[in-house]
Amino acid sequence: MKKIDALLKLQKSGRNIFSSVDLQKLLRTESGNTACIQANRLTNDRILERIAKGVYCLKDSKPDDFETANFLYKPSYISLESALAYYGILLQVPHSITSVTPKRAKKISSKGKEFVYSHLAQNYYSDYVREKLFVIATPEKAIIDIIFFACYGRTVIHPDEWVWDNVNKKRLKKVSAEIKSRVFHNFFNSLKLY
Repeated sequence: MKKIDALLKLQKSGRNIFSSVDLQKLLRTESGNTACIQANRLTNDRILERIAKGVYCLKDSKPDDFETANFLYKPSYISLESALAYYGILLQVPHSITSVTPKRAKKISSKGKEFVYSHLAQNYYSDYVREKLFVIATPEKAIIDIIFFACYGRTVIHPDEWVWDNVNKKRLKKVSAEIKSRVFHNFFNSLKLY
């Protein structure tokens, strides 16, 4: 397939990120090997840019870090420090893009950025929304997620430094009630957030 034809097909798809399987379908190649060869050629021709092994984006339309985080490890949603910073609750911008997943915890480095995925039990994997091109915890769920990890010593938090303007405290209480852990509730109540 000619470079220009491949570029037009990929642009027409309306997507920012492509896996090797996506490229195989969109470019109608016969096999996964052919799709990898095609991806390498398009990367060498500076049409595609490799984000991670088997993951590409169009060179001229790079995806947002949050969209990339969702794509690199599925299922996952942006939460913890990244979501708190996004909503203006946490004033410091975290170095890593933080997400939660019901799968195994994982770190992925790509293009000088670190994507951190923390394991969260499937029954707590909830209360997220689609924002633009990515999936993110609601402000209240991001707070509950980070408090949950803090109560088990997996992170350190300073709620007295958070900006609470965008937080619905009634909703925060409702979301916290869904956590079935005495350790969590003892820690949560000790913070005196209401």
